[in-house]
Amino acid sequence: IVLESDATINNGYSVEKIGEDPGAIAYREALKSQQDKIAETISAEILGGNQLDVVWNLTLATNLISANVKFGQIEAIEKISGVREVVIETVYEPDVVSSSAADPNMATSGIQIGALPSYELGYTGAGSRIAIIDTGLDIDHLSFNAEAFEYSLGLLAEKAGKTVEEYAADLDLLDAEEIAAVLGQLHIAAAVPSAEDLYISSKIPFGFNYVDVNTNVTHLHDPQGEHGSHVAGIATANAYVPTEDGFAKALEEVFVQGVAPDAQLLVMKVFGKNGGAYDSDYMVAIEDAILLGCDVVNLSLGSPAGFSSSDSELDLIFERIASQDTIVT
Repeated sequence: IVLESDATINNGYSVEKIGEDPGAIAYREALKSQQDKIAETISAEILGGNQLDVVWNLTLATNLISANVKFGQIEAIEKISGVREVVIETVYEPDVVSSSAADPNMATSGIQIGALPSYELGYTGAGSRIAIIDTGLDIDHLSFNAEAFEYSLGLLAEKAGKTVEEYAADLDLLDAEEIAAVLGQLHIAAAVPSAEDLYISSKIPFGFNYVDVNTNVTHLHDPQGEHGSHVAGIATANAYVPTEDGFAKALEEVFVQGVAPDAQLLVMKVFGKNGGAYDSDYMVAIEDAILLGCDVVNLSLGSPAGFSSSDSELDLIFERIASQDTIVT
């Protein structure tokens, strides 16, 4: 249920440090109050006094109430004052197919995509935050080992002539303390007692399951597949992996290294026990990623025919974000 008032980032607020902006915080709260009033009106005038079944309230990148309603009620809802349009959400399901044995090619992909010159200039993803909105992550996989991640940062610190502590401070790594500072503004605040419940490690500082509304982000509890780990590996698999003798270069040991191996990884699971992701499920994940200061957000969503756009509110949200400081791919 798309409302008429502008979304927060469409009203002059920048996404950079938006969780610390008092004006943006107040504006989001005002939009939420408007949404509550419209939900009450819908309940009273259309649902016979029954409470509107609200799933999510989005206010940052879009001004939208995600709710379960009967198809026949849509036309009446669109006539409510303050409602601009009602959009039927798409639900996505992982496309799981059988395949031959895996053949990792990350050892050569750096040459193909032009990443090597970036590495030579010192760009390895250190200090970047990448959110993967997908089926979750194998958090115990050696490619996301926290000690190996910290070992790599230690080498970069030495190269920069700094202590590990000085270098880490310069990178502004996401930690539980920063999550705690914006926790009340995240869509998942009511489901999480503290930021510590979301923090997994220095490599994976944030993890949440948006479809099941819990902190189980691994692939172990549902049949949705390991696509999330596959994507996360391409993006951020560490430059080093742990061995019996310490650490070894990942490209030499396991032939896999992420394009941005020293970036932090935020896991936002939107496929789980409760099935696939509705548009609003991944949208709230995007909004939370923005609040958590993510530089890049990845969604491997599409259709057999490829990408399509209908110019609806669900597509315009990406245009708004594209004009800001967060890259959504």
